[in-house]
Amino acid sequence: MENLRAQLEELKKRLEVLEESIDPVDEVMLSIKARLRKKLSDGELPELDEEKAAKTLKALANPDRIRILKMLSERPMGFKEIKEALGVESPTVSHHLKLLTRTRMVRKGDKYEISPDGRLFLRLLEIITALGEVEE
Repeated sequence: MENLRAQLEELKKRLEVLEESIDPVDEVMLSIKARLRKKLSDGELPELDEEKAAKTLKALANPDRIRILKMLSERPMGFKEIKEALGVESPTVSHHLKLLTRTRMVRKGDKYEISPDGRLFLRLLEIITALGEVEE
């Protein structure tokens, strides 16, 4: 019983930390709401497109791609800056950026920058990882 109380207290502490870091009027959450309103003419979510969902998750399924999103969330960066920050070869960086661009998480102009979709997915990853550890 004492062990359960200790676990409950630990969960309460984690929840407090989450509540402090997740602002209910967070810019990303407002963006989601606005974008969903535009896309949902009949008020319901469309049926899940498994192929599109898998491609999106694949784009996020690499630590270097997540690092790229994190770096771009701070400021736009050129290809060479990204390559040097990651410490990997050019073809690898090119592959990562291609996947992130195809899934609309990154935009390319003069420099690469994170898109609203990229910010959303990065925020969701922060929330998911804050909720608990994933076992390998």
